[in-house]
Amino acid sequence: MQRSRLWIAGALGLALTAVLVAGPLKKPALTVRNAHCFGWSVNDTGLRLVTLGDSMAQGNSRVEWGIHGNTAWYSYLVCGDASPAAGGGNFGINGATTTQILARTDDALAANPDILVVNGGTNDLARSVPLPQIVDNLRAILERAREVDTVVIATVPSARTVSADELNADIRALAAEHGVPVAEFAPLLDRPGATFDGVHPTANTAAEMAAEVASAVGIASI
Repeated sequence: MQRSRLWIAGALGLALTAVLVAGPLKKPALTVRNAHCFGWSVNDTGLRLVTLGDSMAQGNSRVEWGIHGNTAWYSYLVCGDASPAAGGGNFGINGATTTQILARTDDALAANPDILVVNGGTNDLARSVPLPQIVDNLRAILERAREVDTVVIATVPSARTVSADELNADIRALAAEHGVPVAEFAPLLDRPGATFDGVHPTANTAAEMAAEVASAVGIASI
């Protein structure tokens, strides 16, 4: 009788776990499954890398849980002792506009980056934010980050129905104006099969974006 009760309790426990994973815990479970690494295995030596931007930076990471996802390029540069950079902070927020990214600049700078990678603009395009305002926001970020040793600005993918070509031309001009390197994300994301939804990178593309950042910064490739 005792064994039967234990078997029933175990079966109910498994059933409850399955229900939770298929329901309210589905997203956390998938996030853990798709992690490239967890917080305790992030490199803490070498140049401190901080990223400031939107979903191109955040990817499927959940930094508040210490999870660095496999569709976040940042993960490929900081995960593991042999990684080319030390984890300073991923300040990417899904859906963020350049106005919101600018508002988080001081938080990113407080993380004491040796390398700061800035990306943003796609969400502005989707919301019909005027191009001069987007560029002004990006310029303000670069000006605030003048004390950082190395700042990189990235080109951005189109907002599905709105081309980013003009914005990317302005981003390249802004980089030349401030003497900072450009991480060319746009050409990588524009290729067939590079994204899973027309905008956001697959894990393979995220790894290529990380290599593009490494090349722009001049650190060892992954």
